[in-house]
Amino acid sequence: MMLLYQLYIYWSTLSIFVNDLGELIKPNYVTQHFGILLENKGLRKIRYHDLRHSCATIMLANGVDMKSIQVWLGHSNFSTTADLYAHTDYASKLLSAGAIEQALTRNTGKEKTPQPA
Repeated sequence: MMLLYQLYIYWSTLSIFVNDLGELIKPNYVTQHFGILLENKGLRKIRYHDLRHSCATIMLANGVDMKSIQVWLGHSNFSTTADLYAHTDYASKLLSAGAIEQALTRNTGKEKTPQPA
């Protein structure tokens, strides 16, 4: 019995996620309690996994390159990151459209139409 207890203590020291008593937290604990946390804070219900999408989108919108985002998320394939997590935000679409407009007006010699601020 003492050996079993010693193994338990040893295993607990290796574990990152333990409760106040040093017991292992069940794998689904965070997912289950995430919804409760959102509800208690009056926030809209989302899946815990949706935080990955938000993380990738925020990093992309703030200029982090796609390769770094791939590494951060732990994807083995670049295409997984690009296809699933690279949600283009509105500001990026405007920037892309502006670049195309600038290239076209430069080639035609027409001046760019002023846009309201």
